[in-house]
Amino acid sequence: MKIQRAAVVGAGTMGSGIAQVLSQSGIEVILKDVSPEFVQSGLDKIKAMYASRVKKEVLTEKEAEFLFSHIKGTTSYDDFKQVDLVIEAALEQIEAKKEIFGQLDKICPPQAILATNTSALSISEIAAHTKRPDKIVGMHFFNPAQTMKLVEVIPGLNTSQETVETALELCRNWKKTPVRVDECPGFLVNRLLFPYLNEALYALQDGAASIFQIDEQVVKLGMPMGPFALFDMTGIDVCAHVNQFLYREYGPRFEPAKLIELMSEAGCYGQKKGAGFYLHLKGAPVKSDSPKQENPELAKLVANAAKASAKPEKSLPFDAYRVILPMFNEAIYALQEHVVESCDVDVAMQYGCGMSKGLLTLAEEKGFAWILNQLDTYHAAYGERFRPAWLLRKLVRAGMHDFSQCKQASKKEKVAVR
Repeated sequence: MKIQRAAVVGAGTMGSGIAQVLSQSGIEVILKDVSPEFVQSGLDKIKAMYASRVKKEVLTEKEAEFLFSHIKGTTSYDDFKQVDLVIEAALEQIEAKKEIFGQLDKICPPQAILATNTSALSISEIAAHTKRPDKIVGMHFFNPAQTMKLVEVIPGLNTSQETVETALELCRNWKKTPVRVDECPGFLVNRLLFPYLNEALYALQDGAASIFQIDEQVVKLGMPMGPFALFDMTGIDVCAHVNQFLYREYGPRFEPAKLIELMSEAGCYGQKKGAGFYLHLKGAPVKSDSPKQENPELAKLVANAAKASAKPEKSLPFDAYRVILPMFNEAIYALQEHVVESCDVDVAMQYGCGMSKGLLTLAEEKGFAWILNQLDTYHAAYGERFRPAWLLRKLVRAGMHDFSQCKQASKKEKVAVR
């Protein structure tokens, strides 16, 4: 299916970034929001993106002006009557998205694909509020959409293969790296990332290590930044909301540490509020080469979280694998559920999180048996957050060292979307 005209619903940071990506590929784009002020703000953001490309000499000023001219702002769905594709990037609330898709279904051409940029909500539930569930698909871009390479493409229960293949091909045309992910809470990247973030909270709360020690050790294992730096950048209130959602969906291994609740209640949200785990003067991020300063309120919050929480069964010396292995284990759970192909896990984590060393590369270095032994050790000390996936035990019992020895994974690698 050829896409000539598209629309983006939501002119915020994500919506404007997506609109810029589409316009740069030569597609005519309608950018919609609820008020002229929001629309103009989105257009101003896109103009700034193009100005940045001109400054970097990626585009000439004339080229940038031409590509920007592909975008039209609107506050009305009436302009959507001839679009081939809509990408919704509005509020991350299921009721709001269902209402939007109901309106889109009524006004858009029957052949139009309707995509949602949701990071966790059910594609199938959204699709159920339309008469074209075969045309509904998740296209989860990562922030900032104009620069991040990864797009998770998520079909709902009734999404057609044609729609999925079109979405994948569009991403490639936009110079993005798509990964097909079967629908599950959190999809792939967020599902894997939050056990890592959550366990860092538990390690701090337990007194196993400081925020500086945890961040430093994790970066040495291949993460682009430590978990506490990421918390502060993302917003601790946002992370608390997502983690609670995943806990409701998956149960004990996602049980949130008490500390994140106390941080949220205290208004320590991170960069946007000037303080999270670290201090951020005027809300500005700390530069990588400048010393970080711990939030002076943190020690009290950690102590209160420790008092309100059960003590671990055992006290183990801190090792960065304590926070990395929950990510690996969740990846195995996702493979066990056929959510994703094994060869796409590292692709997603590299382009979605900036990991320089893939999770499944960890298996090549350490071996399944070592990883299982470590998870069992942590499980005995810290409980259900570390219960190993049964697929990992199966691989160890079969004498597998890593995925290169698994014929099933090797076959899938030949057809997996890169």
